[in-house]
Amino acid sequence: MFWVQGVWPLVGRGNELNTLREAVANPAWNGAVLIGPAGIGKTALAQSAARDLGAEYELLYLRGSVITADTPYGALNFVLSELDDDAVDNPLVLLKSLRHLFASRIDGKRTLILVDNIEDLDSASAMAIAHLVRSGSVKVLLICQVLQAAPEEFSDLWKDELIRRVDVGPLSLADTTQLLAAALEGPVSRSVVLDAWHVSGGSPLFLQAICREQVDSGYITVQDGIWVASGRKAPDPSRTITERITARLTRLTIDQLRTAEIVSIVGVIPLELLTEFAGGDEIDALMESGTLQIGLSQRPTVRMANGLVGDVIRAQVPIGRSRELLYQLAAASLKVPMPALSRMNYAAWCLDCSMDIEPELAIESAQLANRYFNTEGALRFLEAIPPAQVGAAEVTEEARAYGNLGDTNRALAVLESFNESVLDPAGLGEWIGMQALRCRLLTRDHDRFVDVDGLLDEIRKRLTLEGQVDRADLAGFLAETVVLEAELNAYNGKYPTMVEALGGLLNRSGTMDTSISHQLCGWMAEALCMTGRQEDALRLSRLVVSRLADSSDDPLIAEAAQVRLFAVMLISGEWERCLSMLTDHAESALAGIFDGSSFELAEGCLYAYAGRGAEALGKLLPALSQLRIRDRQEFLSLAEAATAYAYALTGDVQLSMSHLAQVDLESRRYDWHTSRATKYFAVLASTATQDPLLAAQEMLDLANEDRAEGNLGHELFFLCQAVQLGLVDEAERLATSGMDGQGVFAEICALYGKGVASGDTAQILQAATLAASVGNRRLAADAASLVQRLANNGPGEGERRAAIAADTVLRSVGRGGGELRERVLDKLTERERSIARLVVQGSSNRDIATLLTLSIRTVEGHMYQVYAKLGVSNRSQLKLILE
Repeated sequence: MFWVQGVWPLVGRGNELNTLREAVANPAWNGAVLIGPAGIGKTALAQSAARDLGAEYELLYLRGSVITADTPYGALNFVLSELDDDAVDNPLVLLKSLRHLFASRIDGKRTLILVDNIEDLDSASAMAIAHLVRSGSVKVLLICQVLQAAPEEFSDLWKDELIRRVDVGPLSLADTTQLLAAALEGPVSRSVVLDAWHVSGGSPLFLQAICREQVDSGYITVQDGIWVASGRKAPDPSRTITERITARLTRLTIDQLRTAEIVSIVGVIPLELLTEFAGGDEIDALMESGTLQIGLSQRPTVRMANGLVGDVIRAQVPIGRSRELLYQLAAASLKVPMPALSRMNYAAWCLDCSMDIEPELAIESAQLANRYFNTEGALRFLEAIPPAQVGAAEVTEEARAYGNLGDTNRALAVLESFNESVLDPAGLGEWIGMQALRCRLLTRDHDRFVDVDGLLDEIRKRLTLEGQVDRADLAGFLAETVVLEAELNAYNGKYPTMVEALGGLLNRSGTMDTSISHQLCGWMAEALCMTGRQEDALRLSRLVVSRLADSSDDPLIAEAAQVRLFAVMLISGEWERCLSMLTDHAESALAGIFDGSSFELAEGCLYAYAGRGAEALGKLLPALSQLRIRDRQEFLSLAEAATAYAYALTGDVQLSMSHLAQVDLESRRYDWHTSRATKYFAVLASTATQDPLLAAQEMLDLANEDRAEGNLGHELFFLCQAVQLGLVDEAERLATSGMDGQGVFAEICALYGKGVASGDTAQILQAATLAASVGNRRLAADAASLVQRLANNGPGEGERRAAIAADTVLRSVGRGGGELRERVLDKLTERERSIARLVVQGSSNRDIATLLTLSIRTVEGHMYQVYAKLGVSNRSQLKLILE
């Protein structure tokens, strides 16, 4: 870990470096000014550019300082020592002497002056440097945090287009990933990267400090050769970090610091509410310096740009000041309501200050903490409630916290120990909440999930009974129950039931709470997609996401809608768009329902679906290592199965089988999506060691299960693989199912099925081309290879053109041509190459065994190795690659 303790590499600054080099080397410019918050890497960037230009320029490094800020020519003091005393006493003579000094440097090199911290440069030095730039005597690289705070002479240079302006922003998530991997000398899980990125605000300086502390404390550790979060509590900022941040906070005015304190305490605050405490000038100044960050939406919110700075500020607020701020927040929130997340952070700060909080605030905060999977926070809020006031709502949240930890039995025990007879008869909502959680917990249990239907019946009967009394809140409870039923139906894969149940209700959604309506629309879209109406589902999903993006005050509901849109796009076959969506989400959103490893797993699965084994492993292995420590969404078996298939694609049979052996679908009852995806990858991984036709039959069995349940949209996934693996007799069924469905994947399946059934190379080629365009490389390669094989059986011009077109498709997805054959053969041992060539010639395993004096079992073993190394599933595919 050389880089962790030493100088970190410069990552993600290619564009800025090119601009700086051009600003100095191009005669049209006299340099550049770099602007950005402290710790963002401006100095390192300027120094790197200066080193690149060292052959042509002699570097002079100057730095502004509060110590010399009031001393005329303080920053240039050592330069002036080269001049005569008479020149120093006369400003005009001094400027002329400086021009002469820099014009006559040795070796004919020009001078490049790098001036750091120009805000604290004395005015005389600033005037002299600006004069040298205007006269063309020197080139400059100026560094500051805020240009408005710098001497006016420098901003005038930019306004007069003599120097370029380069704004240095935070590192992107991708750049942060690259930087941490370089520093730690190994791959890093997305969870570690995402946490560090959010806390540091993308600042390289703080990233280095955080990384060092997390390694030293054991918060991040190595698992399977990959850096992961260990599950320990994140360390508090060290003394070194605290002192460095505190020193920079001294630049803030008292009003600016108090504004930053408010934002640090609540985490996120509406701009409208913040203006109750701070003037526009303070907020603008903090925004300009990169201390605060504003989220532009229908209701703009403000947060700390750097979580680490917020932690330090929050820790340094004196108790007396804390209480004062809390009282001010409480009073101001009566005028402008705080978002739920702000109220939760406010409640946590009250507890930190040893102040009591109202039970209503405590239970609301516990509920939100549970939604964010902050179990420790949820239990802390519940402990703040006096025992005499603990009721159904408090018990429900305690059980939910244990459920989030994966301890289903303890969660159920907490619920079942509560005496429901003490419930207030008017507390219908609390009773429903408790029964709903019990349903969610029971549905995970192999032995007790059958009890869920009975609990739902109890809820319905209670609502029917309550309906005999005029209750204003009954409609809301009915809608919440429908949401619960939709969630449980999705968990069990009963999508046709969902379509039937939700259809009529959504027609009356105009009188429904908007958050409930959005959730029901999301479930409806998922159900439509799974039952074969993919295009209808896409339209509905995108409508929900766009509405929530414009108006939602609940980011978790918005994130859930995006997750459902992702699922709909996946089943519809829009895989490239799925990848783009994952990238956009990771760059723009804080971790909520799903953490970084969940998104990394999703990317890896997408690559695996597309047959891109090496790329899949690059995402799956870090996610898998992290999930082995912390698996709050219970994706571990899915990750093992996808990794097994990815290794099969890359030809590593031993590792493929090792991961396949870790797949466990029996210890608990997984949700339908996770279970089906796990089985899909597990069956494909098995082709590394078993006859592909056996795997094809397993795929057909899974397709039959989907059809029997009415999940016709999902059936296509298994059915298409069955045909790809060799069950060509099912091609007509694939064509029919594809024509009955919607979306691009259904269209591809229809074309591929019809082409395989009839031997029509034109339709198969069309399927290959379309599959390649949406990122389904494995299907594109299989279809294009089949076209080449069929074309080789016909000598006509049409067949020749089809073969050429198929080769174009194969090249577009990384296969095809003579170069491919050479690369393929290089992967095999000499014995494997001999056997592969005999297969191409049409020899059976028995023939090969006779020719090479081997046992049939030995030949079969070599064949499995060949299949795995080349990422093929059967003899036909092997022939298409090697012929």
